[in-house]
Amino acid sequence: MADFEELEFVIPAYTPETMPLNRLLEYLEQIGAVIGAPAEMHLVRIEHSSTKPVFRVPVPSATRARDTALAISRGDGTAKQRGAYERIRKMVRKDGGKNALLNDHRGVVLSFPAAPEDVAIFGIRQAGHFDGLLNRVGGSGDFSSIQMQELNGDVISGFSASRYLAKEMAALLYEPLRVHGQAIWDRSTTGRWKLTSMHIQSYERLGDDSLEDVVKELKAAPVNWPDDADQRLQRERDSVQ
Repeated sequence: MADFEELEFVIPAYTPETMPLNRLLEYLEQIGAVIGAPAEMHLVRIEHSSTKPVFRVPVPSATRARDTALAISRGDGTAKQRGAYERIRKMVRKDGGKNALLNDHRGVVLSFPAAPEDVAIFGIRQAGHFDGLLNRVGGSGDFSSIQMQELNGDVISGFSASRYLAKEMAALLYEPLRVHGQAIWDRSTTGRWKLTSMHIQSYERLGDDSLEDVVKELKAAPVNWPDDADQRLQRERDSVQ
């Protein structure tokens, strides 16, 4: 009985003559993450027509690869495996849209159809906070309009607060604040979330450090984000719509 099997990864968008090296390396890195055993995958050749890297892998690893493929097709597998699978699908979309395939000697093990086009999402409501400079407080009526400025210089005018709270905040004009409240977020087609408005319910001063120093300190905090942090945030936002 053979100790090894061959797995073939079909990338239809390119031939070996047209495949850029950096793109090939991207595909190889992601298929290794999908299979979950890159150290046991040995590239033995690249076949023609499409670009078809062929890997020689131990039989137990090939068996696990088929089990993993079945799990991913059901929406299971680890967060890292699912993430790599979705990244390949996005690469396929950018490279013409024809399915990539992982094959063994019996046929297709896992298909990678092109991911759908990213779409913008508007009006996700969720409690949150915002760090920025207080630029302006004004307006009439029961609620005052408030303008804040992000660290990158972008100005957001969609804040509001009760007149009582706005009067307190006015004493901190041009100071760095953290405001808390019910916010509305939009997501661009590139996946970037942006705060568009917030009704402020409380606030706190960020201290004597500059806003830039505060943000640097927050980014340096030893936080271990899970691989699927963005998907978890999306599910949380979906749940409060």
